[in-house]
Amino acid sequence: MVFGLGLFSLIFIGLNAVNLVDEAAVVKQERIASRKLEQAVSNIPEQQRSATVWDDAVRKTMERDKVWMNANLGGWMQEYFGHDENYVLDKENKPIFASAFGEVWSTEIYEARAQTIRPLVEEIREAIFQARKKQEDIVSILSEVEAWDVFDLKDQLAIVSVVPIVPDTENEFQNYGAENLHVAVRYVDDELANEISSPIELEKAAFRDTDSSLMAARVPLMDRSGNVITWLSWTPDLPGTDLAHKLLPVLLLTASALISLIVWVTFHLMRVSDKLQMSEAKALSTIKMLEEARDDAKVADLAKINFLSVVSHELRTPLTVILGYARLGAHLKQMPPARKLAHVLESDNVCLDDVKNVADEIMDSSVSGMVKIEKSGEHLLFLVNQLLDYARIETGRLEIEPEVCDITYVVAPVVEQMRVLTEEKGLALNTELNSAMVYADVVRTRQIVINLLGNAIKFTEKGGVSLSIKEKIDVIEIVIQDSGIGIESKDLERVFKAFYQTDSSSSRNVEGVGLGLSIAKELANLEGGDITVSSEVGVGSTFTLTLEKA
Repeated sequence: MVFGLGLFSLIFIGLNAVNLVDEAAVVKQERIASRKLEQAVSNIPEQQRSATVWDDAVRKTMERDKVWMNANLGGWMQEYFGHDENYVLDKENKPIFASAFGEVWSTEIYEARAQTIRPLVEEIREAIFQARKKQEDIVSILSEVEAWDVFDLKDQLAIVSVVPIVPDTENEFQNYGAENLHVAVRYVDDELANEISSPIELEKAAFRDTDSSLMAARVPLMDRSGNVITWLSWTPDLPGTDLAHKLLPVLLLTASALISLIVWVTFHLMRVSDKLQMSEAKALSTIKMLEEARDDAKVADLAKINFLSVVSHELRTPLTVILGYARLGAHLKQMPPARKLAHVLESDNVCLDDVKNVADEIMDSSVSGMVKIEKSGEHLLFLVNQLLDYARIETGRLEIEPEVCDITYVVAPVVEQMRVLTEEKGLALNTELNSAMVYADVVRTRQIVINLLGNAIKFTEKGGVSLSIKEKIDVIEIVIQDSGIGIESKDLERVFKAFYQTDSSSSRNVEGVGLGLSIAKELANLEGGDITVSSEVGVGSTFTLTLEKA
């Protein structure tokens, strides 16, 4: 009795372990197969772009060169990528070339597909229209435009992808609205199933319309709306079952051998299952870490390049002014006013009024140059101070000295200082200064407000800027609003990053190295506060500085 119960328990445990290993293997196969299926679908637009983002493609399709189109957009697509049907549509969305199974066909065969494919074609046309409206790097934008979906073409399930035919350089001119389109049709058939299953060794893989219970392993092929169109199913590899079948003759020899062997197999299979899961988890974690490291390295390289470019530009401008006026001073005698003074002094009848007028002219010119040199020097000093502050923050050497103070005492001088800048640009500066006690570093808080106000004024060309102080339960809010160009939603999370600028080109219209908002954010955090931002493009931005109440 005891032996029977023990044997039954061991058999049950062994079968359960076999099932666990099989389930883990099936889950892994389904996960890998799903990735391969997604990759096969997403690769179709990329395969098309190998021949559609090309100056020759634009020119030859405009010329309706069917020999060229068959060699590059028809037969070639079928031979190398397995596209069963390929079409080229003109600007009116009419077919000018048709290829099926690597051979040129009459364009009339497209009519049977046109109604089904029309939504993708219209989506591409709309994307092209929106890209043309932006008028910024159109060639690069259009080279990424794509639309795909899975359709039942009545006689065949197929993956349909549409991309525009666009130039790869600016050497090939293309009129707006004249883009031809390339349509690729890849049948969902045994050939596609074999292409997906062969690299990962799936047995008897095929697409089936129903969720067959005979197939234990399967992944869905879905359209863009998430609807299941069909299933890629196969006979799964069951390592646990295979191992149990191999051991079965041995297990039947004797009861004692069976018990010992089942115990060994049970623990062995469970260890194998754990190792498989641990190996997979470790591999996925390693891949994720490598991808994050790669992305961080790219971002760091780009930030370094942008920083060097922007700092070089910002330093060059004031240095050019300083050097220019220094050279003028070195050749003061060659300047027209100096020559005029020399001429007056050399004349026989020296008029003191003439001498005084010429001397005043020389003095005014010199003072003007000195003022410009002074302003350029102040700008250089400001840039250097920003870089030094950033370095202190990064190394943790920047210390704050908070004290209890009235927020109006902190903000009012800054408002008057910045009012000069708004008056120069013809902007209104509205304030609502309410007295409230805060616990803050006066100097650093003023620096924060200067950076926020300066940023608002810099990016506002008309309208005005406002600053208001609002008292909450536990905090004081300093709200700075502007009617400037606004910030796109994708840039909101990055505006506080060091050296980040929405326009980092050397021809940008505003000054700065991209440290003002970053330093302001860090200083606010050091004071136990924070800065948040909300914005709408074309309407303006709102920055809110939050400080602790005293």
